[in-house]
Amino acid sequence: MIIEKRAEIIKKKAELNKEENELFLEMIEKDSFDLAFIDESVKNIYGELKKIIKCEECGECCREIIVVFEDEDLNKLAEAVKEDRKTLEKRLFQKYEKFNCFVMNQSPCPFQKENLCTVYDYRGTECRDFPYLENRLFSEIYRYVFQGYPMCPYHFSVIESLKEALQFENLKEGNFGS
Repeated sequence: MIIEKRAEIIKKKAELNKEENELFLEMIEKDSFDLAFIDESVKNIYGELKKIIKCEECGECCREIIVVFEDEDLNKLAEAVKEDRKTLEKRLFQKYEKFNCFVMNQSPCPFQKENLCTVYDYRGTECRDFPYLENRLFSEIYRYVFQGYPMCPYHFSVIESLKEALQFENLKEGNFGS
């Protein structure tokens, strides 16, 4: 299993592996692999990674992802920070009508202090679900995982470990796409 926790290394490797990851993503999208095997592999990989990677040692997601709150999340957050809901919404969020949610209008998240969430019990939907691997099948969310690859130790390590498990190094030299 491949594990990397250092954000600066992940960012560098993500840039170096960009073309390789595009090919790997293309192969997944063209059903070049058994998705049931991938889902089970990722579940096992993630289970092992949870023993090693601690989000509070990183915090890149709070600096990099779009923070999303549902309507009810925003009510709870306003109560927690003792601020009027409308004032909080206007100060920190933009309504995203298409998905009926609120997107934080700044980055990094102002509630992150030293890689910890100061409103952890009141965090938004995106924060609660991230890195998505706990309760979702990889085959349903792999595009999100690839998007998180350049900044998330979980996403990076899952993709790299999955490449290893699928012997991608050998496959990419083959005749894929011809």
